[in-house]
Amino acid sequence: MDKHELDSRITETAMSLFSYCTARTSNHFEAEDLAQDIILEIYKSADNIKNTDAFYGFMWAVARNVYKQWCKNKAKIKMCELNDNLQLEDLIPEDDSSEVYILRRELTLLAEKYRRAIILYYIENKSCSEISCILSISESMAKYLLFKSRQILKGGMVMERNYGQQSYNPKGLSLLFWGNGANRYYHLCDSKISQNILFACYNDKITAEQISLEIGVPLPYIEDKLSELYEYELLKKVGNRYYTNIIIFTQDFVNEVMTKTADLKERVAELIIESIEKNETEIRNIGFIGSDMNKNSFNWQMVSFILYRAVIEILQNKIKVVYPKDKFGTECFVWGEEKCEISDWNSQFRFGIANVENNSGDYVQFMDFPINGEMVHQYCFNRQNVTNVFLDIAKGNTVQFSENDLAAAADMVRKGFVLQNENKLTVNVPVFTKEQHQKLKEILLDTATQISDEAELLMDTVKEILTNHIPVHLKKYAKDMAYLRLFEDAISAPVTNLVEHKYLLPYSGNATLPTTYIILK
Repeated sequence: MDKHELDSRITETAMSLFSYCTARTSNHFEAEDLAQDIILEIYKSADNIKNTDAFYGFMWAVARNVYKQWCKNKAKIKMCELNDNLQLEDLIPEDDSSEVYILRRELTLLAEKYRRAIILYYIENKSCSEISCILSISESMAKYLLFKSRQILKGGMVMERNYGQQSYNPKGLSLLFWGNGANRYYHLCDSKISQNILFACYNDKITAEQISLEIGVPLPYIEDKLSELYEYELLKKVGNRYYTNIIIFTQDFVNEVMTKTADLKERVAELIIESIEKNETEIRNIGFIGSDMNKNSFNWQMVSFILYRAVIEILQNKIKVVYPKDKFGTECFVWGEEKCEISDWNSQFRFGIANVENNSGDYVQFMDFPINGEMVHQYCFNRQNVTNVFLDIAKGNTVQFSENDLAAAADMVRKGFVLQNENKLTVNVPVFTKEQHQKLKEILLDTATQISDEAELLMDTVKEILTNHIPVHLKKYAKDMAYLRLFEDAISAPVTNLVEHKYLLPYSGNATLPTTYIILK
């Protein structure tokens, strides 16, 4: 029989074969596998068909033989149980036989207390008395753990185990923090395992074993991560089921937000350009140090000032964001952002927002982008001595600098935060007195208020979208989290728009730093 004729006959009988398999298996997947095995064997043995009239008899004979072998293989799997005669070499065979593979798979899914007992007894050949000493439990409890482990493994051996999509297509997650205290969470999602655990139980309450299957990582490798995430309350539990306790801005959510808010973001960018061009002369005439900066640095500075005033000051005070307290008593939000190609949180236009004061009440206002690959506020924010030196240079108080102060100043010169002209040091940012800063606020008040109103519309839209993308137990945080999204939607996105329109150009050379300034009390 030629290949064309064989293909035609198999196509005609495919449904009959599948019905045959369905009647003899326990589920749809097993039926498909058995049918494929039968068809494969028919192709292998097609040369034995003498004429086309003999095809149907041949096909059913092959089907019966393949089914018999399938039953034998399944019986072997059921018989592969732990017993007192099992040796280490039985668990590490020369050939990767299916029943041993399944046993090893089930061992990776055992909870720690059962797994340790099994390993001590079967792998390390410890007696029940020795196990009780090692695990600090009674001998009867050691026997119970072994008995219970055998039961769990026996049940698992005959179960269908389907690995989840994250086992072959893991996701990436950035853990973000906004609050009034120290960020204790920055290290928790350094590993892909932790990131994918949070995704795995984001929409469902699932057991540790189910998480293991979903992300394709054996249970022994995720238990410590589960404990850590649970300790910091990024995960919670109901019985033995875990669920994620933070909002995640997923890729689907971000896609929908970007589509539905594009016009509002464009409007914010237009308001900024209109205001800067209208008020530039009046602003420069305030007379602050650095008022003669070039046009590009001026545009960056005013964009940063307007957006900070609108979103961080005016809008936040208007809507009165309520910060939840974490387990440490810190008022803060912790949330996740899925890493993807269009994730703007990771773009070159992400903002760092902070301010640092010295003992005199002078402060540095940061709302900056990476400058030469480094965020300015990350350099100064947790280094009070660096901030003090920076502000002293702004006030011209450099005579009493210690060796450490001079070293910090030299480092800031290398980084471009401070300029050195002969023996004089000057900061490379605008410097305002308190009165000049207040005057700048007054000039740009109308624009900041308008943008605040537009940002509030953005926030309402984002809240509505977010509510449809998060689990029920987190919906109470939708409004506040929609506000936090404004760092992207009402700050980074308009800035991206302005860069694309070349109203803002890349920073270069020794020009005034574009998004950091000083206010002297």
